[in-house]
Amino acid sequence: MLTALLSRFGSLPLGTQFTLLVAVPSVALLLVGKRVFLPEERLRTLFVEFLRTDWKYLGVAWVVTQGVNTLALHFHVGRTFTGVIYAIEGATVVAFQAIASTPLTMLFTVVYLAGFPFVVLFTYFKLKAHDEEEARRYAVAYVILVLTAVPFFVLFPVKVSSLYLTTVEPLMYELSPAIRYGIHSTDTLVKAFPSLHTGLSLLAALYARKADTAYAYTVGTLSLAIVFSTLYLGVHWLTDAIFAMVMVGVAYYVSQTVSEPRWSVVSREAVAAVRRTASRMA
Repeated sequence: MLTALLSRFGSLPLGTQFTLLVAVPSVALLLVGKRVFLPEERLRTLFVEFLRTDWKYLGVAWVVTQGVNTLALHFHVGRTFTGVIYAIEGATVVAFQAIASTPLTMLFTVVYLAGFPFVVLFTYFKLKAHDEEEARRYAVAYVILVLTAVPFFVLFPVKVSSLYLTTVEPLMYELSPAIRYGIHSTDTLVKAFPSLHTGLSLLAALYARKADTAYAYTVGTLSLAIVFSTLYLGVHWLTDAIFAMVMVGVAYYVSQTVSEPRWSVVSREAVAAVRRTASRMA
């Protein structure tokens, strides 16, 4: 049975294989997270709430992310600045592969590809169960962090560490043809600086503290594992991670200055302005 399943999986297009390799464990983690951290919430209720309100915040975050990826893919400058990063830290990231092994590479690949979307997405729903306003602030911080990275992706492109240093192995890319195909078809591999995997996972950890202690410790541990995975797998430089931490601090601070009443006033004024304009045009 397992052999037949693996054979059928192997016959699928590489793009489909990659999608399944990311989607299946990510959905499984989300279901486990719901079972462990939101046991009193019904899936139907969560789905209805998503259709009623959550899609607005998560949708904006998704659109911004896709837009940033498109900009980074098609509009970055031709010259790369990887040498600048190398001049700052040298080959420090080589040390993270000193303990490399196939089981460890598989583990951190799962952390990188599936643990990351779980931490970033589930934190919103966990926060909402405790404080809706904090969940919205988290969504705002996410958008701020991603948008802040745009100038660096476009004007200061930096290659992933394993494409620049011959002493660093591209462990994740070599693990599977499907993963290599999926990554190469969706990423320029020259937007290492800053590390959004680091930034967004640490942002989730910061906001997770506003939920219960067990969830905060879980996300904190997973976030550290995600940061380590980016260095171990040959994706990011230490400079990428450190600068992302600075950006997280800024995004968190700005998002905490936003309050629901202000949002409501802005929303009402915006709607009123649109209606006034429409009435004049009519």
